[in-house]
Amino acid sequence: MALAFMVIDHIGLFFPYAPIWFRYIGRMSAPIFVFCMVTGFSYTRNKKLYLIRMYLFGLGMGILDYILNCFADGDLVSNNIFVTLFCIGVIIRLIEYKRDNHPKFLTYLLCYCIWQVVGLFICYYVDIYSENIIYLFVGFMGNMFFNEGGFVFVSLGVLLYLIKDNKKYIAICYSLFCFLFSFITMAGIVPRIISRLDYYDYDALYYTLRVVFPLLGFNVIWIDRYSIQWMMIGALPFILFYNGKKGKSMKYFFYIFYPAHILIFFILSRVL
Repeated sequence: MALAFMVIDHIGLFFPYAPIWFRYIGRMSAPIFVFCMVTGFSYTRNKKLYLIRMYLFGLGMGILDYILNCFADGDLVSNNIFVTLFCIGVIIRLIEYKRDNHPKFLTYLLCYCIWQVVGLFICYYVDIYSENIIYLFVGFMGNMFFNEGGFVFVSLGVLLYLIKDNKKYIAICYSLFCFLFSFITMAGIVPRIISRLDYYDYDALYYTLRVVFPLLGFNVIWIDRYSIQWMMIGALPFILFYNGKKGKSMKYFFYIFYPAHILIFFILSRVL
């Protein structure tokens, strides 16, 4: 179902004359993928190999995005869900190390924090000076702030991991997440805060939050009253229907299908 929703969404993304409701349906895709990832990651036998595989596909997708954008004459291709899932997986692994009192937990945590801070600065400055090559660095750095969906969706993944075994908590917390995220976006909370700080000359806080809010996944420039992101609440019934049993394995199909359909849609959109 997540694959189907994703394909419909990307048809609406790549082909401007597709019905707008294609994008509405697509809002349900990412949360289902995230839930599947955090659930599957809990059961996988070789988590190190899982993360390496996810990282390599994220890097490969970053290279593909960069190549496609060299031929783009409009909006740039920024699709790379692998990096988002990879970031979620690494944080989950750190949580598991803490839970199991792993002797190297603090070492791993320190290394991860240094890696994230360094990656944040590199991606931030690359993003300023290059509109295209940033997508290559997104795949390479695996940063929790620079990825498809941003820090908001990484946080959602960690939240779903913590409550994945309790459907009541999933229903409450996921609904609350959707409401708050949509309210902040549609009510323009962040742009209003930024404009007030600018108006009253709180320059230090103004420039700081102009950097911080986009890293968290919030727009600081305009109020998006017509945001459709609230429609991701439609993923909740599919998540709650999960019965705790393993279905047919499709992981390698997804790894291949994701970049393949982006490439095909990009070519078709240019031809048509």
